[in-house]
Amino acid sequence: MTSNLFDLTGKVALVTGASSGMGQAIALAMGQHGATVVVSGNDAAACAATVQDFAGQGITTLAVSCDMGDPAQVQQLADTALAQFGRVDVLVSCVGVAPVGSVLDLDANDFERTMALNLQSAMYLTKLLVPQMVARQDGALIYLASIAGVRGNRSIGLYGVSKAALMQLARNLAVEFGPANIRANTISPGVIETAFARPMLESPEVMAKRLAATPLRRVGQPEEVAGVAVLLASQAGGFITGQNLVVDGGTVISDGN
Repeated sequence: MTSNLFDLTGKVALVTGASSGMGQAIALAMGQHGATVVVSGNDAAACAATVQDFAGQGITTLAVSCDMGDPAQVQQLADTALAQFGRVDVLVSCVGVAPVGSVLDLDANDFERTMALNLQSAMYLTKLLVPQMVARQDGALIYLASIAGVRGNRSIGLYGVSKAALMQLARNLAVEFGPANIRANTISPGVIETAFARPMLESPEVMAKRLAATPLRRVGQPEEVAGVAVLLASQAGGFITGQNLVVDGGTVISDGN
């Protein structure tokens, strides 16, 4: 039994934001553990390249480009995945934007765009995929949040608000659909070595402060987030639901020394 705990053979995983960064690492890890993977991103060429790479590793996959801020495209993404494979067992939502600045400087457009992409798109795609999970009495919902959602933020406050909302979404879904054997969780990374984190990574002053407050004294790698996603998608995480798993090298528990 224990040798199969992380096996995803026979599962279909739909991963948004999967053409780069953490989303791509998660999609790859799902495929390496046996899942068929629907790779979605807003860059069609990058999605196609990712699928070609995965296929070369023996992973069954499908590229579906999608602007997650457009409900019509989100609908098409869900319809295409279900038409092609007949099911989606695992949803991983990895898209997001992080406007920088004081909340006093952000306008309505910043708010609407951030909430539409970081929260509403995940809610809408979930709504489209959960019914077939309920029908099969099985499913896993995984949302990429952030440690910005569990603590105060001076310059990415709106991002933190949207990620905190994702955590609450997962808790609500866990309670509502747990009786149908559907699990819902969030993963909150700290600083991970991706293009998304490049502004921080390229600032020696910012990184010196962050690493001093991180017990492991380093940034994380996308594969370290991907491993947690595989846990939550597989039988190894079969009794985990409604939780927020922090993957940050200890930043949020540190005293800064």
